[in-house]
Amino acid sequence: MSGLTSSLNTELLALANETKRRNPEIKEAAERSVKILKTLKPGADISQELAKNADFLRPFLLACETKNVKLIKISIGCLQKLISHHAVPESSVKTILKTLNEALSQNFEIQLKILQTIPPLLSNYKELHGDLLAEALLICFRLQDSKVLAVNNTAAATLRQLVINIFEKVQEEDEINDKNGSIQPTSTVVSIKGKGNIPLRPCARDAYHLFQDLCLLTNSEQPMFLRLHSLSRTFGLDLIESILTNHSKLFKPHQEFTYLLRERVCPLINKSFADKSDFPTTMRLMRIVYILLKQFSDILVTECEIFLAMFVKILEPDNVYWQRVISMEIFRGICSDSTLLRSIYRWYDGQGHSTNVFRDMINGFGKLAAEKPQLIGHLHQGRESMDMSGMAGVVMGGVGQVDSPGLSIANSVMKIQCIDQLDKAEPPQIPETYLYYLAFVCLNSIADGLHNFVSSIFAAIIQKQQHDESQQTSATQQQSIFGNTALQQLESHPEYKEVLLVADMANTAWPGLLAAQSFFLTANLDEELFQGVLRAYQNFTIVCGVLRLSTPCDAFLTSLCKGAVPPSIIAAYVAESKAVHSSGNATGSGYDGTVMVTLSDRNLSCLKILLNIAQYLGGVLGDSWYLVLETLQLADFIIFPKHARGGSRGTRKVSTQHSASVSTSSLSSPQTAGSSSSLLSQSASTAPVKRPYSGIIFSSQHPTQSSQSGLSAANLASQQTAIENDLNILLVQIKKLFDNCNLLDDSAIQYFTSALCKLNAYTYGIPLASEISEDGQGITSAEGKTPKSSPLSNLRGNKTDEKSFAIDKLHTVALSNIHRLIAREPTLIWDLIVSNLITTANYISTPQQVRMQACETLSDIIITSMSYTSSAQIGSDERIQMQLLNSLSHLVNDPERSSRGYSKGFYVEVQKMGLETLNKLLQTSGHSFAFGWGMIFDMIKSVCTIYVSGEIGDDEGDTASVDSAGIIDGSFGVSNSKSSGLVRVAFPSLQLICTDFLSLLSPECLKQCINTLGAYGLQMDDLNISLSAIGLLWNVSDFIQTKRADLEKTHENHDKDVNVITKNAVIEQEIERIIKGDLTSHTMNALWMLLLIQLSRICSDSRPEVRNGANQTLFRTIDMNGSVLDIQTWHTCIWQVLFPLLNSVKLVSEKVVKAMQQQQQQQQSPNSDKLTTQKEFNGFMVHHSRNTVDKQWDETKVLILTGMSGIFKNFIPILANLDDFKQVWGLLLSHLQDYCLHSSNEVAIAAVKSFHTIIQFPKDESHTDQLKKRILTHWQTAWIVWETIGLGIITMSDRRALNVDMDNGNLPSSETLESPISSQFTQDTLTAYVTAFGDLYHVISLDFGIDEIKRFLKVIYGVLTYPNSPSYRPDYDYLTPLQEAVLNVVGQIDLNVPGAPAVILSDFAEYMTLAFTKHSWIEEIPEKLKNKKEQISAKSVKAANRESTSSKKSFSTVTYIVFSKTAMRTVNDLFKKFVKDRGVYTEGVFKKIIWAYGIPMKMKYNCPPSGKHVNDIELWKIATSAFLDVVKEGLISLESFEQAISDECFIDVWKQLSSVLHDALVTVGKPPPTINLEQQDINEAFDMKFLFNLQTDVVIHMGHPRVPQTLIREIVETLQEGSQLYSADIERQSAVNGHSNKSHVKQLEKVEGVTAIIAPVARERFAYACLQCLFDLCSAEFEDNITVRQRIAEVAAPILLERCASIIRNYTADQPLSGKFPFPRVRHDEILLILQQLIKIRFRKNIIRVEEEDSAANPIKKQILSCPIAHLFYLYPVICDAISLPDENIVALLKECLKKVGEELGVY
Repeated sequence: MSGLTSSLNTELLALANETKRRNPEIKEAAERSVKILKTLKPGADISQELAKNADFLRPFLLACETKNVKLIKISIGCLQKLISHHAVPESSVKTILKTLNEALSQNFEIQLKILQTIPPLLSNYKELHGDLLAEALLICFRLQDSKVLAVNNTAAATLRQLVINIFEKVQEEDEINDKNGSIQPTSTVVSIKGKGNIPLRPCARDAYHLFQDLCLLTNSEQPMFLRLHSLSRTFGLDLIESILTNHSKLFKPHQEFTYLLRERVCPLINKSFADKSDFPTTMRLMRIVYILLKQFSDILVTECEIFLAMFVKILEPDNVYWQRVISMEIFRGICSDSTLLRSIYRWYDGQGHSTNVFRDMINGFGKLAAEKPQLIGHLHQGRESMDMSGMAGVVMGGVGQVDSPGLSIANSVMKIQCIDQLDKAEPPQIPETYLYYLAFVCLNSIADGLHNFVSSIFAAIIQKQQHDESQQTSATQQQSIFGNTALQQLESHPEYKEVLLVADMANTAWPGLLAAQSFFLTANLDEELFQGVLRAYQNFTIVCGVLRLSTPCDAFLTSLCKGAVPPSIIAAYVAESKAVHSSGNATGSGYDGTVMVTLSDRNLSCLKILLNIAQYLGGVLGDSWYLVLETLQLADFIIFPKHARGGSRGTRKVSTQHSASVSTSSLSSPQTAGSSSSLLSQSASTAPVKRPYSGIIFSSQHPTQSSQSGLSAANLASQQTAIENDLNILLVQIKKLFDNCNLLDDSAIQYFTSALCKLNAYTYGIPLASEISEDGQGITSAEGKTPKSSPLSNLRGNKTDEKSFAIDKLHTVALSNIHRLIAREPTLIWDLIVSNLITTANYISTPQQVRMQACETLSDIIITSMSYTSSAQIGSDERIQMQLLNSLSHLVNDPERSSRGYSKGFYVEVQKMGLETLNKLLQTSGHSFAFGWGMIFDMIKSVCTIYVSGEIGDDEGDTASVDSAGIIDGSFGVSNSKSSGLVRVAFPSLQLICTDFLSLLSPECLKQCINTLGAYGLQMDDLNISLSAIGLLWNVSDFIQTKRADLEKTHENHDKDVNVITKNAVIEQEIERIIKGDLTSHTMNALWMLLLIQLSRICSDSRPEVRNGANQTLFRTIDMNGSVLDIQTWHTCIWQVLFPLLNSVKLVSEKVVKAMQQQQQQQQSPNSDKLTTQKEFNGFMVHHSRNTVDKQWDETKVLILTGMSGIFKNFIPILANLDDFKQVWGLLLSHLQDYCLHSSNEVAIAAVKSFHTIIQFPKDESHTDQLKKRILTHWQTAWIVWETIGLGIITMSDRRALNVDMDNGNLPSSETLESPISSQFTQDTLTAYVTAFGDLYHVISLDFGIDEIKRFLKVIYGVLTYPNSPSYRPDYDYLTPLQEAVLNVVGQIDLNVPGAPAVILSDFAEYMTLAFTKHSWIEEIPEKLKNKKEQISAKSVKAANRESTSSKKSFSTVTYIVFSKTAMRTVNDLFKKFVKDRGVYTEGVFKKIIWAYGIPMKMKYNCPPSGKHVNDIELWKIATSAFLDVVKEGLISLESFEQAISDECFIDVWKQLSSVLHDALVTVGKPPPTINLEQQDINEAFDMKFLFNLQTDVVIHMGHPRVPQTLIREIVETLQEGSQLYSADIERQSAVNGHSNKSHVKQLEKVEGVTAIIAPVARERFAYACLQCLFDLCSAEFEDNITVRQRIAEVAAPILLERCASIIRNYTADQPLSGKFPFPRVRHDEILLILQQLIKIRFRKNIIRVEEEDSAANPIKKQILSCPIAHLFYLYPVICDAISLPDENIVALLKECLKKVGEELGVY
């Protein structure tokens, strides 16, 4: 409270300050009040203390009397604070009110302050009653009349607050009185007729007087409590409404208030309506009436009847529009209250003597809705006019267009309803269609209210029923399907009377509701409103259905069905279909097939509601099911017309605003499970239905819509999505409807199933209950009348490609009720469904598509029934199996069908369906069949009847059908028949039996199975079936062998000769005899032999796929079971099966290929190849590698060769025991050799691989040694064949092959050579060929001598360099497979064989050169062959010529780079290993190695790149490094042999070495532009290192006494050439020309100077190194090997001195000509280096040769030329001539040279 004290103190001081001159009394009073505040104790309650002192208010009251605005403002503000804190004495309240009343004349600010003061005064002072209250209210009423808007509004708000406060006090008063009764009534009483005098308590009295005066003032009468003369009627009505709204609960317990309602309010309303008031007044009156109807209708029954009747009358068209609107707004509120509606019906319509208010309301709404149909876009044709999406006035995508009349939320609804617009003085702008919208809402609310009440009751009943059932049964799903049980429980429900009342209301309302709703159904409503209409239809129909009001229920169902599929659309569809048909006949295929007449999405919405109703009322619909199902069928036909697209059923036709139709699944085949209890509650998240087509197809638009079709792509996508979602929901609902039929009781399911059967029969004219007449010409019902027809029969017309909607749903019903279908008596629903389906399938007039559908449905029912029987373990299976198979037999072989002579066409199709059903039945329940396999095989065999010559047993000539009869000819092919397509249908059943049910078959049945498989393998109708039959034969073989093994365990004594085979006839007879005997292992063997016979027949089939499959299966069978065959069986198998198979395939393929070639020559037409190919491959797409007959036969040969080799490899230990194994082995090798050399590449490589396979020695150690001895000679034969094949390969490509000794017997005979050898062997073939030698050598290595090695290497080199392969693999970076194979097999050769290292190294030396040399291939082979003993035929010569011509081009594709690198390294390693082998030197191998290394060293930069993608050392560097290693080791070893190596061999090595060194050091090509300077420097450093190693490791050996001096001079001169630092464009005579005495004379001769252009060499450092090497050769610095070095120095010294003299002399001669132009750097550096080395070097003694004559003439000459500085004496004349050179550095060095000479002579 300190805040209040501070505030009051401040205000009092301000007040005293303002009045200290003019109003001293106020100043004094204020000061006293301040003192009072100061005297208050700190802890005291300030409000209570101030409330006890009336003097505290004095300054404020005096200030208000001064008329001073400022003082009044301060005072009233302080009074307000004091009142708010209850700090004013009760006695001062009257004074304050008086003061405030006197201050009303002040300005508006003070007036607002006064208004703020009144509410707390009434709130805080409970004793403010009577006159004081009236005075306080009077102040507010007076201010409410102010012209100042702010004051007026504030006063009005204050009054509302005060009125509410007064009535709240009444409520508080009642509560207090109810607790303790402490409040005593006043003396005021109210006299009420029939109630007597009622005393009023204080607050109730105030409220009573206030409410009464408000009514009087509003009614323009004088008040009794308030001292007012008048009151605004609108404001008075507002206050009355506020009281009724906020305190309606006070009126019923207070009879005085009820009395005022009846005596004051109702008369006020009646009088006001009679006076025709303006909008604000009337609107407020109606609001009050609405409150009375909502809150007080039970106490104002008569008055409310009058008001309701008055409002109904106001709805008439002659009344003011806004009054009608307000009336409808009131009705909207009434209709939304279902309890109030029931009360209205109970009070008025239900009494029988009162006004039928409820009926009049509905009729009024209906009349109002249909008042101006054009405004809401109603079509005058009626509710059947919803069929055409292009007709004017119907907007399917929603309303909102300016030029389109209709009813919509957007354009027909007011944002603020008219009755709530209290601020309007005039009627607002009301949409023209708002009134009809209100009527629409009222009607829907009535239907919804009735439904909500009824549904809540029945939902509880059904929920309880489900709870009870769930406790008694194990059902996992319960649905809200209304049935008879729920009706029986209704009578005991506590709300039963209310339910009867609702039933009466429904009976009363349905005619008006149906008329109005059907009207709205055809109006142009937006989507939300249209859904509201449908919701009303659904709700009201459900109400009628559950209450058993059959008449209104059927009426609404009929209306809804017509709304879903209007009759007019059916007629239009028929007409349009005829137009399409006629147009199609007239224009042929030019008609696009687009049908304009479709169901709109509004029709679909009706359909969804119909589904909702049927779902809920399914248990009580009874015969009405037919109407619902017929509607669904019609909708399905129209939305998904097959003929509208000319294709399969599945294209949706649904009209939208833009005529978009969406492709999706048919209604009759929903593919998505799931549902919802109400369509309108479906969310957007409903799982979409998977449809085969989902694209939008725009049909032709109506002309009136073409101008409005400008939708964007986004809008079109949105339209599509919306349509798809609608259809998804619809499909889900339909599926749910039929899926949930299992929840119907027996009676309901019979009604449902019967309706579907009738629908199917009436649609297609199919009789019910065997109603076919004897002559088959007509159909009559049981009563002798023509059966009823369906509207769909007219729609269908001649279209026979439509499926039956009813059959599809019968399928669903049967599967959903499978337990009742099987476990219950057939009379329940089995006979209904199955008999209808069989009749449909077998009736002659049934459309083909429907016939197939009936077969499919029956198939599913049979299969599902069998599966259910197995899973549910229902009683005896025999009755059910017979029942199912009997039904199936009517499809496969119906006797009635044959007796009536029906055409074979539909018979084949029905039979096909029966066979498919059989297959499915076997798949699902084949394991359950304990009998009937014979009948099953009869059905399978009935479509494939064969005749085979010599057929075993009773199967010969077996005939199942005349139409399917055929004969197997010599090629074992089954002929075509009219029903050949049935083969494809029946085979899966046979396939299933062979995979899953063989264990259930007896031997006789197994025999039938094998024979049937053989027939299916030979049939020519379907290639895949033939292949599959072959595979199944393998399965049967595996089963037979497994069974045989099991039987052998139980039968120890069995005939071991059962597998001995001699002749086919005997075999077949023996097989038949054994099968008919007891079941033993012999029986299985006989069946297995029968299987081999069938396979052998198929191996000769003309179709490549079939024969290849048969061959594979045959070899696999033999391979799998070969281990159990005895030797005699193997002998027969080889000579009677395998080799004949090789011969026959070769002969047949040659004939076929020859015939094909002749045919191609004869047929010149470009279409002939296409026809042949098409006939050959039966329409299959064939890879280019198999697109000719010869290629296909090659594939067969490959398979046979692979199979043969596999058998010989796997069973060689057994086969080697054959007596004639040598002949077997030889013949096999002969075949392989022939296939290698005279076949295509594919066959050749297969033959090589087969050769490799058969020579692989078994790894089983148990018989290795013994077996190896037996087969060694045979493997020697294999080696000869291997060599023969190799020579045959290289004969036409390698000239070395011409040197083959034709007498050694290793080459093929002349007959073989007559056949042309293949012109091109692939690299893969050659690789396989080389690889095969490895395994062969493993066996024959011990007998493989040096001659064989040479022959082997000869073949290997020819194969390696084979030039005619069609393609090669890149070998820039990696070895090719062939090169790897060569290195591998050569590496396997045993080098311990004498002479082997030299031979191997020699070949490797040749391998090294392959990357750098080109081969000159044979060009004149015929001449070369003349010297041979046998001549090659002309064809072979021509082929060789062709090969030699193409070899150069082919060879260029092989680089041998990596191979040469590998060979270089391999030679280095091998040479080091065998460096001490003398044969390496005597055979010239060492020389050859040096030569080989020298080739890349010479080529250097001209060598091919070392790699394309892999960085590696350059080839010349690799060769150089290896060269140094080999030469270093080789020269040492060579010298160590001494005289064991001839001089000729020794000198040849040095000659080759000298040549290589000259090429490596001097002959250096120019670096390519790709090598940068840095790389050049690196290469130069490598060369210098090479020179250094050469000087230390090689050059030292050239001083060996056996090395001729001429070779030493060649090597030294090579170094001298390498030391040249530059070249000149002018040649001058070189002084370095020998070592004779004349040379010293020549150096003294004068040389003429020249001005030549100098070009420095690229390898300047290397040249200096060579020059230094020359000095080192003459230097006395090295003390080792003195004799050798002395010999080298004697040769090198003259050459070095001549080089030095020439440099000094030429420089001296050229210097005067250069003038001031300096010498080139290189020449200057060269002379400086020469002079420096001359000064530094110490020559070996006696290395400068002096002739005897010179020595005699001048003895001192010999002496000085043998000293250590003999070189300076030798060059003394040249030095003296150069001493005059101008270069100081040169002169200084020259002087140093002369100084050395002087020192040697002792003169310096």
